[in-house]
Amino acid sequence: MSVKGQVVIPKDIRRRLKLKPKDRLIVYGEEDTIILKRLDLPELRETWKRISNIIKERNKKYGRLNQKEVSKEIAAYRNSR
Repeated sequence: MSVKGQVVIPKDIRRRLKLKPKDRLIVYGEEDTIILKRLDLPELRETWKRISNIIKERNKKYGRLNQKEVSKEIAAYRNSR
């Protein structure tokens, strides 16, 4: 490990896992074990797409929320917790 905490992933492992420069990794640590997991951005894009579709359908049915309505819903949610 470098002074900056950087770690080199061996070339054969990068090739086998199809890791590319700029790929994002999540780091998990527990006791003396470190796990790196690739962050799958297409999965995040698909999730955002589903959320976006839900919002569009809601807006078609009820119209767009204004700032006052958003604030009211946030306050109601916080009070329910």
